[in-house]
Amino acid sequence: MRPYVIIMAVALSAGLLFSCKADDQVHISGIVEHVDAEDVLLLKRLEFSTETLIDTLRTDEEGRFKYILKKGIEQPGYYYIYLGNRQVAALILQKGDVVTVHTTKDGRVSLLDGSEESALLQQINTTFYKAVKKFDSIYPAYEKASGKERDRMSLELGSIFIKYKQQAIRFLYQYPGAFVNTSVIFHSFPGQLYVFSDPKDAMLLKMVYDSLYTSHPFSPHTMAIRDRYESMEKALKMEHALLQAEVSDFPDICLPDRNGRMVCLSEWKGKSILLSFWHSTNVRMRLDNRELLDLYAQYAQKGLEIFQVALDNDKAVWASSVKDQDIPWISVCDGMGIYSSSVTSYNVVEIPTFFIINKQGDIVSRVSHVDEAIAEIKRLF
Repeated sequence: MRPYVIIMAVALSAGLLFSCKADDQVHISGIVEHVDAEDVLLLKRLEFSTETLIDTLRTDEEGRFKYILKKGIEQPGYYYIYLGNRQVAALILQKGDVVTVHTTKDGRVSLLDGSEESALLQQINTTFYKAVKKFDSIYPAYEKASGKERDRMSLELGSIFIKYKQQAIRFLYQYPGAFVNTSVIFHSFPGQLYVFSDPKDAMLLKMVYDSLYTSHPFSPHTMAIRDRYESMEKALKMEHALLQAEVSDFPDICLPDRNGRMVCLSEWKGKSILLSFWHSTNVRMRLDNRELLDLYAQYAQKGLEIFQVALDNDKAVWASSVKDQDIPWISVCDGMGIYSSSVTSYNVVEIPTFFIINKQGDIVSRVSHVDEAIAEIKRLF
């Protein structure tokens, strides 16, 4: 009897040990339909801002594959299956997952089983990509349009953006603890138009962070949400302080212009100043400059000056852009990007950002859209 007990105990121990080891792994299997012999299937992991190749997935003649992921899964993460350069499946994987995915060469997923987070990712991405595709189909024509047609397209683009933002907010409230929310928070439309970029979104981001911190406190994706909402909170506090201040005596900025001459913002004290933070390679912000050209032509002779700070890292590209756009106002750049001292001085957390400074040197407004900036300037004249 005793030997039998010992054998059973050993067997149970081995089974438990195997079970624990299995729980530390991720099993992925599936089919990519119509795979050719020369096609290469790749598994990549998102390292927050870049994708890292994990391994090549072997497939049979019908496109079936199996893979066991054993390392790098201490925290949930984003994993992508690529067929060559085309992404065919997006997954959120964590310890213990046994996932089955059926997809096509074009990335149309017909089956996704074994990962609730991956299913949620597919759900919100389908909604997001549909909105972006619609937005992208209008945006090129919007760039070339003018007058009433441009205004009509602007309203249409705004409607697409706002509708998706409302859908994203409902999703965040419906699944408050879902890891997929770490990607939803950073969704952006063409032209680096982030869905959640308004400082007033800070409370929503904090809610998402609080719900994720309890289950994923050490995830870099969770920490990124915390950093973003804290920056937004700082921006709100500064905006409130600027608007409430009776005497502002705005912080000075001294940076080189395109010719290398050091130019200071304080040189234009006594004028109405539009202080603009931008990036020269951003299409949307280059379009904003078209709007500012009309404003400058109308009010420069009446005492308006525009002081534009580029947060570019490549000064040559910035200088070329300024020349190509034939910008008539003050344009400066130190090549430090987001690490420029001007960013710290004015607590800039997103671009574009505009500050309106009146003739008395008071900062009377801080806005993030060119239309709002133009309206504020017109109120000064």
